[in-house]
Amino acid sequence: MHVGTNHWALLVIHIKEKEFHVYDSLRSKHRADIPQYVEELKRYMKGKHIDADKWPLRYPDPCPQQGSGDDCGIFTCKYMECLARRDIQDLPFSQDDMPLVRAKMALHFIKAYFNGQGRS
Repeated sequence: MHVGTNHWALLVIHIKEKEFHVYDSLRSKHRADIPQYVEELKRYMKGKHIDADKWPLRYPDPCPQQGSGDDCGIFTCKYMECLARRDIQDLPFSQDDMPLVRAKMALHFIKAYFNGQGRS
C-alpha cells in the first residue's frame, strides 16, 4: 500500500487466522492512514460476505527495518517474496542486503525485458 506521500508498506489479509498484518520498514513512524486502509478493506470484504469487523491489525515482529530513506519499496518487495516462499522465520534480510537485492531485481527486469523482445 502507498502510505502517506512517499512510503510503501505491505498489508496482508490472513483469512484463516482472521487478522490483518502490516509489514512496514519504517514502523517507528506513526502512520494514521494504515488503519484507514484496513477499514476500507473491511468494507470491501463485507461486500464479499466476509465479516472482518473484529479482525485485529497486527505488526509482526521481527520485521526488518530500513536504515535509508529510499528503500521502502525494495523492503516491501522482499516482504512479499519471503511470504510467498513461506520463508518468514525472522524474515531473513536486512538493510545491509539492499544493494544486492536492488541489483538482483534490476537484473530480473532487464532479463524479462530482453526475453520478451520479439513476442509482440
